[in-house]
Amino acid sequence: MSRPGGEDVLFGRRPVLAALQSERPVHRLLLLRGGRGDVVDGIRARARRLGVPVDERDRPALDRAAGGGNHQGVVALLAARSYADFEQVLSGAREAGFLVFLDGIQDPHNLGAILRTAHALGADAAVIPRRGGAGLTSTAAKAAAGAAEQLPLCRVANLRQSLTRARGAGLWVTGLDAAAGRSFDSLDFTGPGALVVGAEGRGLRPLVRQSCDFIARIPMGREQAGSMNASVAAGIALYEVFRQRRGGRP
Repeated sequence: MSRPGGEDVLFGRRPVLAALQSERPVHRLLLLRGGRGDVVDGIRARARRLGVPVDERDRPALDRAAGGGNHQGVVALLAARSYADFEQVLSGAREAGFLVFLDGIQDPHNLGAILRTAHALGADAAVIPRRGGAGLTSTAAKAAAGAAEQLPLCRVANLRQSLTRARGAGLWVTGLDAAAGRSFDSLDFTGPGALVVGAEGRGLRPLVRQSCDFIARIPMGREQAGSMNASVAAGIALYEVFRQRRGGRP
């Protein structure tokens, strides 16, 4: 079944355990707070090995997630497809690749739109945190209009550490911030690099910001227009990257 937010849902102890054993892509597990038993313990252990986030919720929350179905204290929110391995993606980006890091994008429509634009404008992969943002739900996949099947999407435990790994691999990392003093189009994106887009409203988290080589803003003709939607800002920045990498200059 699907929830109104676009997440495909599987519930019940045995069905969820079987999904994990077959390594079906699972975005998140919801377990009854305090729930125990051999099968539930097996689900927890398998989720831990696969890196699937587990949240404990009260029974009314699980009832809502399962749409009133007999969930037995276990609900799985399924991903539209499997996530890519970050280390493999990073290895392929060392020479001239370009990655897009998303710092807690909440709206699956925004996530899908960014994936679609990143794919169209030549990015090699996108990276999202395991917690604190939208995952690759059916809504995000639909908004991506096919790009979710083409562009590798990595999900990492710690975005800041992954940015540090990217910098260590030779990528120059630029974070978007509407209040930054440096203009985005003044930077050189012709070499290996990465763009970091913050969450709607909140922007970049402080530790993520500190993990960037540069912080830049998108130049605007009318500054009073204020900040842009995350997916719009990402699209404008990615087009500048695309323009430079196909022969333009900053």
